Amino acid sequence: ATTPLNMFFADFEEEEEKSPPPSSPEATTTISAPSSDVSIQPIQGDDSSINKATDFMVDSFWLNSPQQLIQDANDGDSVTDAARSVLCTAQGQDLLEKYGERLGSRLMDSCLLTATSNNQEILGMVGIEVCLLDKGAEQIVPADKAESMVKTAVASLGPKQRREYKGAHVEILITELLPAQFSPACVLSNLAVSPNARRQGIAQKLCDETERMVRDVWGYDEMYLKVESENTAARYLYEQKLGYKQLYTNKGAVALRVDPEAGAFVEIAADTLILSKDIV
Repeated sequence: ATTPLNMFFADFEEEEEKSPPPSSPEATTTISAPSSDVSIQPIQGDDSSINKATDFMVDSFWLNSPQQLIQDANDGDSVTDAARSVLCTAQGQDLLEKYGERLGSRLMDSCLLTATSNNQEILGMVGIEVCLLDKGAEQIVPADKAESMVKTAVASLGPKQRREYKGAHVEILITELLPAQFSPACVLSNLAVSPNARRQGIAQKLCDETERMVRDVWGYDEMYLKVESENTAARYLYEQKLGYKQLYTNKGAVALRVDPEAGAFVEIAADTLILSKDIV
């Protein structure tokens, strides 16, 4: 099975970067987008919006992250068009499964938010999904597996009981039908900001909007995320600026990096933290 591309990272650094030289592309492409000019909206989930989000995620997150997600990269190395195309295929499939259109409704809520400029250029992106928190294993159960667990629990009921739960909110199904160690968990992921729009508060604005949606629309009072313990930039944003607290530590958890030659996502071991926040 393919590992879901749930990398939990905020493109945010506390230290000031040096101004790029005049010959640098960043010197002429940096976007100045005041907070009032940034629009945050959920994507539609159609092929066009998924493809646009895929391009952004690959180019702004995987290939241009301050965290350096390209495996064994050297200065001057670049990913070929063919390798990038392979990455886009894998990333696009992952986003489509999580946030794309379906014939029926999802049992577990999910949403992909984008921050766009006045000319509709994507400046940042963040995903949010309802998953399961496994308090016994101290792990987050991905949304697809969580949905399967809930559906299996419902299917095991007799006809009369199934009718009683018809149309019930997933939080009720989880609380009443799954073992007590499981609880619903709204998980933030895929947070990225364009290299040309960083240090403008876009990451925090995206996170603030996810909190509003989870609290006011979905009706939950807590949020969760996973972050690599050595990712100090992301941890600063989450823990110092947004108020997340450490809940669990997973030693040697699976993380993903980019193989630049094959254009593939490869698994590595990385200590990972699960953080939580009360959003009431």
